[in-house]
Amino acid sequence: MMIGDRIRFRRIMEEDWELRYRWGTDPDISATLQSGLGIPLSAAKAREQILSFLADPGSRADFVVLDKETEEPIGFVHLTGIDPWARRAELGILIGRKEYHGQGYGTEITRLIVRFGFERLNLHKVYLTVNADNPAGIRCYEKAGFRRDGVLRDEIYKNGVYLDRIMMSILKHEFHSAE
Repeated sequence: MMIGDRIRFRRIMEEDWELRYRWGTDPDISATLQSGLGIPLSAAKAREQILSFLADPGSRADFVVLDKETEEPIGFVHLTGIDPWARRAELGILIGRKEYHGQGYGTEITRLIVRFGFERLNLHKVYLTVNADNPAGIRCYEKAGFRRDGVLRDEIYKNGVYLDRIMMSILKHEFHSAE
């Protein structure tokens, strides 16, 4: 079990599709996602996504983030595309409870999942992409030790305009030297 100062992770379960649907259809929450404000998420698609996560445990690690004090779910976090040969994985995070935004939870969640990746999965690198119009997310990742690797120009189409995605990563030795 992974436990931080204010949060803990639990494995994702089939019934978590309802949270995914609720948070994925909230325009304020989904706006920061790569697919946000694009094709609407249906309840059936949300359930299908959760089932696909559960069906592929070898290449991904999916968790629900819980408030340690209340045990209430506040978000999701995952490592996907886990490559045991290259020892890398891609990070994804969503904080669905708005009252947890802007309070450092994103940084704590990021640090905890990265520690899991480096210590439990023996990864060498964790990487991510983030929308250029998400300064809070970028700040969160930088506080957790991620560095900017580059820009994917005009990578997504959202609200009638193309947006860049920023590529970021952290290496194992960088994470441990930043702690």
